Amino acid sequence: MNGFSSDEERQILEAPPRGTWAIILVIGVAMLLGWLYFFFGLFMSHGPVA
Repeated sequence: MNGFSSDEERQILEAPPRGTWAIILVIGVAMLLGWLYFFFGLFMSHGPVA
């Protein structure tokens, strides 16, 4: 068996998915930084369209 009591199993199953939220946050920040780089670093640096 797994060695957990029924109360411990219930507590584990009812806990929020902190690791999943951390991964979503890291990926979201990385995508935002990438978008900002492409928009301001590459697109806006070429100036207005003539």
